[in-house]
Amino acid sequence: MLPPAQRRFFVGRNAQFGVVTIDHGAVLSARVLLLGSGRPSRAELASAYRVLAEVSLRVYLPKLVDAVLGLYYGGRDLKVDLTLAEEASWAARRMESGARNRAGRLRRALNAYQTVLFSLGRRGEGSVVCEELAEVGDSDRLASVLA
Repeated sequence: MLPPAQRRFFVGRNAQFGVVTIDHGAVLSARVLLLGSGRPSRAELASAYRVLAEVSLRVYLPKLVDAVLGLYYGGRDLKVDLTLAEEASWAARRMESGARNRAGRLRRALNAYQTVLFSLGRRGEGSVVCEELAEVGDSDRLASVLA
């Protein structure tokens, strides 16, 4: 048997999803951080949810989206904001279609993403994200981009 830190777990119900190696020490540290009596920073929360989302997508992806968007809203560097908005969008897209408030989280993440893209002058990519936003149900920005 492999040592605990090197054990492999199947993700999903069968092997078609692949094998992911879980760092049990990182999972334990993330859980201790969340259960501790102190108040973790936004960066610590995002880091913990990144680790825990690997273990349980359904439970931790919504929390990851919220935590990463919290970092995004507090950011001042466009390149960092782009990375955070892209990560939040990626996580929101991966949430189960029936998850509670998925559409709202996806709209917030995509809105942040397209805002940064337009701020950086990347209109083509921003327009694609605007189209995705329109599919989710937020067409205000798309109308102004196309006008």
